Amino acid sequence: MAAATSNPRKESPPSAKDEAIERLSAGNLHQRLWLPENASHERLRVTYSTTTNFADTNLPVVLFCSPMFGSRWLNTEFERLAVLNGVRVICVDRPGMGGSTRVPLKIRIAVWLEVVPELLKHLDVKHVSLLAHSAGTIYCLNTLYHLRSILDPNRPYLALIAPWVHNEQSKVFLWNAASKLPISMIDSWNSVGKFVQTQIAPSISWSGGAFTAVSGLFSTKTDDALTPGRRYGTTDEVGKEMEKLQVKYFFEEDTTAANEEAKMCLKKDGLVAWDVCDNYETYVRTLCTRETEMRRTRTDEPRLKVQVYYAESDVMIGKGGQSYFDECWSQSMVAGAVDYSSKELPGTDHDSALIDQEKGAIRHIFAEIGKTG
Repeated sequence: MAAATSNPRKESPPSAKDEAIERLSAGNLHQRLWLPENASHERLRVTYSTTTNFADTNLPVVLFCSPMFGSRWLNTEFERLAVLNGVRVICVDRPGMGGSTRVPLKIRIAVWLEVVPELLKHLDVKHVSLLAHSAGTIYCLNTLYHLRSILDPNRPYLALIAPWVHNEQSKVFLWNAASKLPISMIDSWNSVGKFVQTQIAPSISWSGGAFTAVSGLFSTKTDDALTPGRRYGTTDEVGKEMEKLQVKYFFEEDTTAANEEAKMCLKKDGLVAWDVCDNYETYVRTLCTRETEMRRTRTDEPRLKVQVYYAESDVMIGKGGQSYFDECWSQSMVAGAVDYSSKELPGTDHDSALIDQEKGAIRHIFAEIGKTG
C-alpha cells in the first residue's frame, strides 16, 4: 500500500495588525538603563528608544527632549527621516513615563541631568546635538548649560520646536486658566486624557505639548501629506494599525509624568523652579557670557548654533510667547557668542510643527545635523 502523503497547510501571511505589533515590539524601542541609588533618590529605571540605525557609529546622534506627553514611542515618528538624513536619535522616557521610575517633582531636572551622561556612556556616545519640543525646552536648556561638553566641539547645535514659554510671558488664556486649577485636578490629568482618548473621542487630535491632546503624536490628523504607510515605511494598512496600537500601548504604561510636567510648566504654587533657565532672559545672558569666555581659549571652535522653529498657529504659547522668546535671544550679548535664528513653519500648529514630516521642523533639523555628520 502506498504511503499516505502529507499535505501541510500553508501558513497565511501575517495580518496588518500582526505586522504592526511586530514593528512596535522591536528591541530598539524598548531599552532600559538603571541609575544608581544616591542621597537624592533610590535606584531608578530609565526606559528609552533609539532609531534602527544606531549601530552605525559614523552617524551623528540627536538627543531628543520630549514634550509633556512625549515618550520613547516618538522614535517611530523620527525613524524615516533619521535614516533618510543619516542621523541617529535617542528618545528617553522621563520619570513617570513609560517604564521610567517616578521621582518627586523637585528633583525631576536634577535626575534628568544624571540620566543624560550615564545613558550616553552606556550607548558609547561622546557627543550629541540637542533637540526639544515644547515642555522639553526646560530640560534641553538645562542640558545645554550644565552638560555643555556633550555637544560636538566641531558643530555645537541645538534646535527647539515650539519652545515652552511660561504663561506670565505668553499671556495664553489656556495656561492662565490652567494655572488656577487646584493641584488635585492637575494630578489626575493623565487619567482624564486616557479616558477622553480611548473612550470618548479616539480620533481627536491630542497635543504632545500639553493640555490639548496625545494621539496627535501618532496620527495623520495633521494635514501631513504622507500616508501612514510612507510615514512608517510600510503599507498603509500596517501604518494605520501602528497609529492605533501606539496610542493603546502608550496609555497602558505609566503616564503620570504628564501631571508632573504640567506642574513644572506652570511653576505651580512655587513647587518647582526651572533651575538655570527659570528666567529665559537671564539664562540667555548667562549662557552667552560663558560661551564668549569659552571661545577666548578655543578660538578654532565654531559658535554654538541655536535654531528655533515656531508653529504658525500655536495655542500653547501664542504669538506673545514666540515674540518673548525671540526677544530674549535678541539681547546685545548674543551677537558674536551664539548663532541664533528662528523661523515660522507655514501651515503648522503646536503638534504638527513636530510630527508633520512635510511641513514640520524635523526634516530641516535632521538635514542640518546630517550634512555636518
